[in-house]
Amino acid sequence: MLGLAIGDALGMPAEGLTAQEIEKSLGAVRDMLPAPTNHCHYGLEAGQFTDDTQATLLLAESLIDAFGFSGDRFADKLKEWSTAWTLDNSLDRGVGITTKLSLRNLIAGMYWKDSGTSIPTCGSAMRVSPIGLVYHCNLNIVANYADLQSIITHCNPAARAGAIAAAIGVALSLMNFPRNSILQMACNYAGKVDHHFAECLSRVESLMGLEPVKALEIIGNSPDVSETVPAAFYCFLKFEPEEALIVAASSGGDTDSIASISGALFGAYRGTAWIPDRWLVCLEDRVHLECVAERLKELSRLLCKV
Repeated sequence: MLGLAIGDALGMPAEGLTAQEIEKSLGAVRDMLPAPTNHCHYGLEAGQFTDDTQATLLLAESLIDAFGFSGDRFADKLKEWSTAWTLDNSLDRGVGITTKLSLRNLIAGMYWKDSGTSIPTCGSAMRVSPIGLVYHCNLNIVANYADLQSIITHCNPAARAGAIAAAIGVALSLMNFPRNSILQMACNYAGKVDHHFAECLSRVESLMGLEPVKALEIIGNSPDVSETVPAAFYCFLKFEPEEALIVAASSGGDTDSIASISGALFGAYRGTAWIPDRWLVCLEDRVHLECVAERLKELSRLLCKV
């Protein structure tokens, strides 16, 4: 949970900028920075996170409240969240169009299994980590619940596959599988839902020998799930964790989502010892994140005994 939030906060001030714009205005993003003037997140301070972590916390809290995955409880959490930033726009920390359209459907009374919008963005992949953490003992359950939490907002097959890949990646990282094996198994599970997404993800392994700039140019860095999730896995496979998040936050595009997914993978894989103090000291809601993580840990212990 800390790795995810750290990645999100690190990438926040660079979101939507090109790599060239980031280099010119921010340099390599090695430290927590406030959002620049005229930026989409202007007003957020160094160490504050975006909707990526907010949505992840909502999913985590719904798991805790319901003692496991409940589409009804998670949908209620999403509706409450949506109502808050609809009434006060200052609370909107970059919620994507796919999520906004779907939450309007929920608020209008549509059932959560029918409310999703078929746009292949990464909103359901960026928040899915708690599923992988809690249910890591059974990958079929991880894939099933990752898919179900996705369709509430993102029902496109590629978006669903991206959520499955991210959740499977976190689950296997928690169990210390080799990174290449994590990628292969994430591809296998994702491919059952969307073959094209799985091909985009599997291509990452063939790009390891290229310069990072070239590799990420080939992968892409837009909010399209077939770019965001592979870019996060590339950073996870290619680098050690601190460097991975710096590259993710500095390479342009959907920097907060790429860095947050990569941070979630490394957090599950390596714990927290790798996170620099200079990042942790200013991280927003650190105590709350740690508390939620502890409760997820206990929930996982109980559910994995069943």
